[in-house]
Amino acid sequence: MTHQQSSFRPVWLQAIARLLYLMGYTTLQFYLPLVFVNQLGLAATTVGLALAVGSLAGVVGHLLGGYLADSPQYGRKRALLFSAILIMLAATLLLVSQSFLALVFANILMGLSAGCYWTAADAAVVDATGTEQRQMAFALLVLADSLGTGIGIWGGGILLDQHQHAPTLFGASLVPLLLFWGLTQSAMAETVQGHPEAQQTLKGFAIALRDRSLLLFITVNILFTTYLALVNSTLPLYLSRLVPTAVSPAVTSLSLSNISTLFTWGYIGLGVVLQIPIVRLLNRLLKTRALMLSILLWGVGFVLVWATPVNEFMQPVVVIALAVLSIAGGIYKPFAPAMVAEFAPASRRGIYLAMSYQCWSIGYFIGPLLGGWAIDQSGATAHNIWLGAAASTIPGVIGLGILSRWAIALPEATSLAAEPMVSE
Repeated sequence: MTHQQSSFRPVWLQAIARLLYLMGYTTLQFYLPLVFVNQLGLAATTVGLALAVGSLAGVVGHLLGGYLADSPQYGRKRALLFSAILIMLAATLLLVSQSFLALVFANILMGLSAGCYWTAADAAVVDATGTEQRQMAFALLVLADSLGTGIGIWGGGILLDQHQHAPTLFGASLVPLLLFWGLTQSAMAETVQGHPEAQQTLKGFAIALRDRSLLLFITVNILFTTYLALVNSTLPLYLSRLVPTAVSPAVTSLSLSNISTLFTWGYIGLGVVLQIPIVRLLNRLLKTRALMLSILLWGVGFVLVWATPVNEFMQPVVVIALAVLSIAGGIYKPFAPAMVAEFAPASRRGIYLAMSYQCWSIGYFIGPLLGGWAIDQSGATAHNIWLGAAASTIPGVIGLGILSRWAIALPEATSLAAEPMVSE
């Protein structure tokens, strides 16, 4: 094994970079619906449409990121630098204009940036780790993800509470993004390998589309990413704009500061504390079994949100629901990319990850659009969307069960094809 493969230094650098990227990205993503609906007066459906357009741009971003990351002419590092430039342009656009058109174009830039970032960053981590290290490496990155997300939500909430001025929030998001660009430029080494197949990058997409394990995983993964989108973009808005239902006629919506506190500590903070213990506890399980546990917990969490009483007992129940959803996400995030890495030949890691990450684009298209529409409807519709989300976990469990049977039938075949032979 080479020094780069045996050293964890590239993983630590990617973890720091992820923290910085997520600080800036989350500040924008989390507060855009709240700012444009509650402060600027746009309809939730309109804002959901703008977010959905950005997610469609993520489809192009992931494909572009996969091509750039696997291409010897560009590689992982240049794809990450391109991602930094795109997200900084989005923040700058929102800083100078808060119109609907600016919101749409900013979301397009954010979608392109996220697509390039996740594909290239995770491919670099797979390059730097062996099979046994990989889940712990991704756990470290998810920990950085949670910290960056939590800081972005917490810091953005403080800024909005103190200034009530959206441009201040968007300007502040530029600071960690500039640091991310500087770290990538100055400290990260290129990890793309000169495999002969790498010259046929476009052909790799066609090969990936014929991999039945990857295709089935993508189908299930769309559910996971839709759940994350509902929690990150719709649940805060739902809690801030609660409407009466036949079950709960007395409504007391949560304030912005309460929502940011609940998400920072009850959702993100708990994920930070439990991330490494979760991976250590579940590391011996088949990845499909771990993901099956995750999707079941998503269902439980959504049922709890649906069952939340809108009265003085509301906040404790929301805390429990967020805790369950946090654990579900903590299981999903490190095990999903590690599973895709087992499908992928070494020369096509960026492409396989790009195909898998299309699920994020699709999920973040469905989630905000469906969630924004539901919130603009009657109280019962907004309330019952969470029960519908819980019911959707059933086909996910079935799909993961099929993948699990395939993994048991061929326990070594995929991983041997995916990993180059190295000496320990």
